[in-house]
Amino acid sequence: MVFDYFTKPEALVRWMGDRAFLDPRPGGEFTLGFGGNTVEGRYIEVHAPSRLVISWGRGGSYEFPPHSSTLEVILRPEGDGTRVSIVHSGLPDTELSKHAAGWRHYLARLVMAVTGGGAGHGAAGHGALGR
Repeated sequence: MVFDYFTKPEALVRWMGDRAFLDPRPGGEFTLGFGGNTVEGRYIEVHAPSRLVISWGRGGSYEFPPHSSTLEVILRPEGDGTRVSIVHSGLPDTELSKHAAGWRHYLARLVMAVTGGGAGHGAAGHGALGR
């Protein structure tokens, strides 16, 4: 289930980051490590298997601190797979292009993780970034 790739540490690190500490319930911790950097937030809404809302920011950052933006993940059945829509709002101007490129990169990795590297099955992804 694609939902697990946003709520189970071992599934999340298959496509994003290298370590994760997750408590997927409203108010629960969301921490994702990338080498020496972290994304820190909390699960705001958890509606398995179709929707998640997570606060998001960079650990130790003054310009983009933890919980300063909101990530909405919408999962919809599509054919034999799942369409993953990302809406990332509240990003500072300095983060918009980095996150747009990052979500394209990571959604492609999610497809590979879910499908085992094959195309046309499992997850189909697209992203939408907002302010």
